[in-house]
Amino acid sequence: MAEINVSRFIDDSTTDSTNVNATNSTTFQVYDVSTVWLITQVIIYAASVLGISGNILSAIIWLRLQATSKNSSAIYLAALAVVDLAYLILFPISRHSLCGTGWFHMCCWYLTLSVERLDPLLVLGFSVERLIAILRPLQV
Repeated sequence: MAEINVSRFIDDSTTDSTNVNATNSTTFQVYDVSTVWLITQVIIYAASVLGISGNILSAIIWLRLQATSKNSSAIYLAALAVVDLAYLILFPISRHSLCGTGWFHMCCWYLTLSVERLDPLLVLGFSVERLIAILRPLQV
């Protein structure tokens, strides 16, 4: 790890008027780029594993017959879980070009962008449906 010496900077709070040449010999540690990259990758993979397993469980819970028959919001939440799951699976494939080049790569990229754009629309639809249910409780 590289260190930066900042001993030339004067700390005004510790110097008095008689000793103007007093210095603060503080050193800052600069982290290696590979360390930051490794930490970022660990966080991304941990979030992906938690996201994939959580979305699978959410989709199973919201797609049960008891949930969908009694609550229309369950359809939105199940669709949101499926779309998020598809995004978590498709994004690394299209990002790292694991699907090669040509038509298959374009299909992966198109699906990733479609799923990415569908997510906020589902949240908007769910929010509007909840707003209608709150404003007109007896008509829902």
